[in-house]
Amino acid sequence: MKRFVLSSLALLAVACTFAASAHTGVKSAKPPNEAVLDSSPPAIEIAFEHAVQMTSVVVTEADKSERKLAFAPTTGAALITIDKPGLHAGRNEIRWKALSRDGHVIDGTLVYVVKAANASP
Repeated sequence: MKRFVLSSLALLAVACTFAASAHTGVKSAKPPNEAVLDSSPPAIEIAFEHAVQMTSVVVTEADKSERKLAFAPTTGAALITIDKPGLHAGRNEIRWKALSRDGHVIDGTLVYVVKAANASP
């Protein structure tokens, strides 16, 4: 009986470890979150701790509707690239949604502020 209990506890510990590692988070972003930029970056890169299946990326700007952004790759990957995001002057929120490898929806927001063209340093 003692061996059964110990085996069951060991199996439970392994299962809990796998479940905890199945979710993922953002490891880094380039440009970094909350960066103040002189102009829209040529690309935004989001690096995850584990591969994700990105499902949507939108940008929201002050007083404007959401705009969908294209991303690559469209298959599972740990690095997602958004080419030519076309951010405008002011505050831009990049909101993304993805599926972790265990099928759970994860989401997040990156904020970038683009300086106005006539802004002084």
